Amino acid sequence: MSRSPIGRILAAAVVSGGLTLASVGISATPATASTGPVQQTYFICPSTSLHNARGMWVIGTHGAYYVQVPTQGSTGSKVYLTIPVQVANQAQIPAGWALYNSYPSYPNHEGGASLLQEGIDTWLGSPAGWQEGDMAGVVNNGNGTYTVTNLTRGGSVTLDHPIPLASAAVW
Repeated sequence: MSRSPIGRILAAAVVSGGLTLASVGISATPATASTGPVQQTYFICPSTSLHNARGMWVIGTHGAYYVQVPTQGSTGSKVYLTIPVQVANQAQIPAGWALYNSYPSYPNHEGGASLLQEGIDTWLGSPAGWQEGDMAGVVNNGNGTYTVTNLTRGGSVTLDHPIPLASAAVW
């Protein structure tokens, strides 16, 4: 799957079972087969410590992630990464407790976050007019429901389930 510009700018390092893509802006390419490798530009969403002031919350496929938007050089250009297709099924790292146990609403997300298209589709039911990049607020109603308000475009949806906190993922 190729990512939209908002998704691609969140690219950074992923560590998974001995595989490390830690250098920002590097393309990882497998050995070339006779027909060449199958590659796509992936959105890599690493979870960042809550103590990292440059991080931000986003809501994606697996829930809410605290991520950092990496930049490079004096212009602050955003970083893109192309990785082999086979990495996608290896990159989900179950590190939620270590990353988020100090977050007041652990194991669920409450508060502000930027929306990714996958998060809108997966958790919010694709409300009309809501787009990737919109800012949203998640509030626990105290009765098992959660209200998600689109702070960019207005409107809200009520969910009968929380949005969980999740760690690193690749799309």
